[in-house]
Formats: sequence, C-alpha cells, structure tokens
Amino acid sequence: MEQKSAYVIASVLLLAVATAFALWADVLKIHVAVNTGDVDIKFSTSVTPSIYEDEYEGKNVASCTATYVQDQDEENFVKQKGLLPSTWNPATGDNDLELVVTINNAYPGYLCKIDNTMIYNTGTIPVKILVRIVDENGNIIRPTGTGLHKYIDVDGDNCPEIDLDASSIFSTNGTQIHPGEFKTFSLVLYLPTERQQCIKENHTYKFYVVFLGYQWNEFPS
Repeated sequence: MEQKSAYVIASVLLLAVATAFALWADVLKIHVAVNTGDVDIKFSTSVTPSIYEDEYEGKNVASCTATYVQDQDEENFVKQKGLLPSTWNPATGDNDLELVVTINNAYPGYLCKIDNTMIYNTGTIPVKILVRIVDENGNIIRPTGTGLHKYIDVDGDNCPEIDLDASSIFSTNGTQIHPGEFKTFSLVLYLPTERQQCIKENHTYKFYVVFLGYQWNEFPS
C-alpha cells in the first residue's frame, strides 16, 4: 500500500513538473522584411539642352537640335542594340535615356555645342553612367582617333566626318550619381575642314547619345 501511494505521489509530482514546463515553454519567430532598391534615371523636364553654334564669318545657315527621348521598350532596346549584358534586367526601371542630335545644312568648319544635358537619379540606389553613340539603325558607333578629339562616322560610309570632343560627353563614363542628385554634361561637335572629303553636301546627320544607368557596383570594367 505504501509502495502504491509513493507511485501515485511520484506520478502527481511528474505531472506537476510537466504542467509547469508547458506553461513556461514558448516559441519566438523572427520576421525579416527585405525591400530591394531600383535603378532609374531621367532627363530633367524643366531644363532643355541649350545650343551654341559657331558658323564661319557669322553665317546663319546651318542648324543643330538636341531633344530628349525616354526609351519605353527597354528590354527590346537591350536586345536589338546590344548595349548591355544579357544578364541585365531593365524591367525594373527606366534605365536608359537617349539624346537625339540632328545637324542640318552644315559644312566643313561648323561647330555645335550642346549644354545643359541634365540627368537625374530618380531611383533609390547609386548609379554609374555609361555613354554610347548609336546611329539611326541602332548600330553602336565606335569613335576613332587619339587624344582629346575623337571622330565618329555617323552615316556609316567608313569615313568619319564629325569631331566629337572627348573631354565633354565621354568624360561621363563611370560618373556616379547618388539618389536625388543630378549631373550636367555637354557635347561638342565639329565638322573639321581637314575631313571635308567625308562631309556630304545636302545631307542631314542624325545620331543618338545613349546614357545607360548601371547599378554602381555592377558597372562594366
């Protein structure tokens, strides 16, 4: 009888301990939320490019225009023009901008300077800018020449006709812009007399200056 009572008491004690443990046991969950940033660059809508022209003997016969274009079909833009790696995903923001430059009725010795090309980082992470020159058919124009002056062949006849001052637009390559900030760039174009054999009469020269916004730590080397 005493042995049975001891067993009952022990069982009660174990039940009490188990109940106490159950009352004090708990589970903690840690909830982690990660919000990713986005890459987005835009041209200024309040500041338009200003044009300065230098014509021989003050003549006022040629014209130079520069207009902004926001490429809307960025995925197709990447595939067709081959400007970015295939792994780049442009669907998350407006990561490419185009400046359309048109020169009419120009002649050897004509100069055009485009100022106030203003680019804003409207995204949430820093970006670095890559600049490319593209012709009307979507082909990348590779500048030739050495030093500060680079020549570009806009019409694709293998005879470069425009002197593109490398100290202006190409100095933007690798420029970093932080969220909420902007950079202003310039573009200097010259039809040199020493290349007049490449400059066509009665011809309109048109090309695109493409600004590409890369995530700052993935800028191509």
